[in-house]
Order: sequence, then structure tokens, then C-alpha cells
Amino acid sequence: MILVYDLSGVFFNNGLKISVKKISEEFSLNPENIEFVLNGSFAEKYRTGLIESEEFWKSAKEYLNVDDIEKIKSIFFESYHPYEESVKLLKLLRENKITLTYLSNSPKDRTEFLDKKYNFISLFDYGLCSFEAHTWKPDKEIYQKFLEKFNLNPEDTIYIDDREKNLKPAKELGMGTIFFKDIEQFKIALKEAGILI
Repeated sequence: MILVYDLSGVFFNNGLKISVKKISEEFSLNPENIEFVLNGSFAEKYRTGLIESEEFWKSAKEYLNVDDIEKIKSIFFESYHPYEESVKLLKLLRENKITLTYLSNSPKDRTEFLDKKYNFISLFDYGLCSFEAHTWKPDKEIYQKFLEKFNLNPEDTIYIDDREKNLKPAKELGMGTIFFKDIEQFKIALKEAGILI
């Protein structure tokens, strides 16, 4: 069986939520506007690698009407950290010869920053980010690209995400799915799927 992890909210904490709150408080900005810029349609080309990161941050600076966009970028990146329990679980699964992969709506600059800081990519066998796929979840195309790129049968995979809307396309393609709520519930769901820990 091949486990396919969403990163933010499953392997990492919900850094988006934390960063939106911090940025809102520090810059006196509307949280909805910040979320729209970092994760809404404003961010689509950034997250799908269709524009360079520098271009995105320049546009974000203008849209939010702030002087210090570097500070906002820093808060956004620094708000993410791996769940300690997720790292431990990955290592256990690896010992049990489970193939570990990821499928993430992640922009290039943040992915590189987090990998440099936490070396997380080395914990997985392989994976695909939205900036590489040029599409993002919940668009069915990113799941198809993932399966095709690594020559996988959907029936041999279980996709794990903390957002139900991202599970639907995976299910439609025949992938197994687990709705992630917390690490203990996730462990139970894995056992129910026949994966020994």
C-alpha cells in the first residue's frame, strides 16, 4: 500500500491559519484578505508555479498595501512546523516497508524553505507539489498527474487530507482516502485499512 500525504494540516501544522492570525494582528489587516492572498484564487498562479515567487510577492505587497512584504512572507513560512508525532509515525511506517509519498498545494519558495529547515522531503519516498504539477487540489488533474507520474494504480493508494473537499476527487479516481482529524484518529484509520504500525 502507498500512503499519499497532504502536507499542511497532516504532516505539518496548519501554518496558514497561524500565519493569517499573526499577520492580521501585526499589520492590522482583514484576515479574509490575507487568506485570499496566501491561499485563495489570488495565490493560484503562485501555488501552481505559473508565475515566479518574486512576481507573486510584489503583487501581494500592492494588493495588501503594505511596506514590509518580506515580514509577511517570513511569518507565513515560519508558521509551519512538522507535527512531532507525524515524524515519529512516518519513521515507524518506513520501518514497516510502507511507501510514503506526498501531494501538496505548495508553492516553490515555501517548499524549499521548509525542506531546508526541516529536511522533510527525505522522509518520503517521492511526491508532487502543485508548483511542479501546474495545477492544484481539489482539481482532479493534480491527482491524475500524481498517479501517472509515478505509474500508480489508484487502488494501491490511500490519500490522507484534513480537508474533505480534497478527498472527493481522490475517491472518484479510485484512491482510498482517510480524513485526517488528529494523529490518534489517523493511527486507528490506518489500522482499519490494514496498515500495521
